[in-house]
Amino acid sequence: MGIGLKIKEYRTKAGLTQKDLADELHVTYQAVSRWENDDAEPSFDMLKDLCRILNCSTDDLFEINKPTVEEKKEEQPQIIERVIIKEPEQKPIIAVCEQCNKPIYDNDDLFRYNESIGVRTGRTTHYENRQRIFCKECNEIKKLQDKRIEEQRQRQIKTEFLKRRVHSFIWPSILAIIFLIVAITSFVKGDSSTGVGCIIVAILGYAFLGTMILNNTFITDMWMEVASWGFVRMPGIIFSFSFDGLVFLIATKIFLFILGIALALLSAGFATVLAMGLSIFVYPFALRKNIKEIE
Repeated sequence: MGIGLKIKEYRTKAGLTQKDLADELHVTYQAVSRWENDDAEPSFDMLKDLCRILNCSTDDLFEINKPTVEEKKEEQPQIIERVIIKEPEQKPIIAVCEQCNKPIYDNDDLFRYNESIGVRTGRTTHYENRQRIFCKECNEIKKLQDKRIEEQRQRQIKTEFLKRRVHSFIWPSILAIIFLIVAITSFVKGDSSTGVGCIIVAILGYAFLGTMILNNTFITDMWMEVASWGFVRMPGIIFSFSFDGLVFLIATKIFLFILGIALALLSAGFATVLAMGLSIFVYPFALRKNIKEIE
């Protein structure tokens, strides 16, 4: 029986695991495993602590039987040569992986990531940047996860672009068909001016609505900006606290409300006319941009 098996035997008798023994000796449990597998032997200083913890002697570990007086006389002096393999010094731990809690000993196995974390304070949320540390294995897993997330995001974007393109064909076509029907009816009745006007509105409306649905050009932002001109803040009203004053207040409020709606409709109409005139030129580029983004 080798020294490794003896160490394992006395460790088992002492009710200790490899990790427990390693913690007592201040070494790694891999070192204890190598001793028990006879891949290495503990140093002389380590043997003293090992015998103290396992409550045995070095003779017990190396199976050296004490000779009797007669055997001592008969025995010739023997020289026992023993090769002691010194355990390599373990590198210091430079960091711990935040994902798997594995200690990191080499800078080549250390990977840092900066991420933004939302911190809620009361009703507001602010973002703080923090750095996370990963080992080599967790870094590879994170790369695969990030790749899958990015691929999924790209698929969602392409699906959204394709959906917008389909809608940019359907709804403008419905609008154009309605105006074309009105135009044909007007031509049948002999009202050519109304028919021509409906055809022009059908063409401009198709381009305008298609461009707005694609929403990848300046037309949408321009329309919203021009339409917002009509939303003005009305002035305050000074009135006397009397029946006539209250009547004046109510009438003035109604007038200002109607005026506000009129201004809003006027600005929205002007924005629509302006956008329709530009959309006839912008719509082909918006459609081409949408197709290119999907590809």
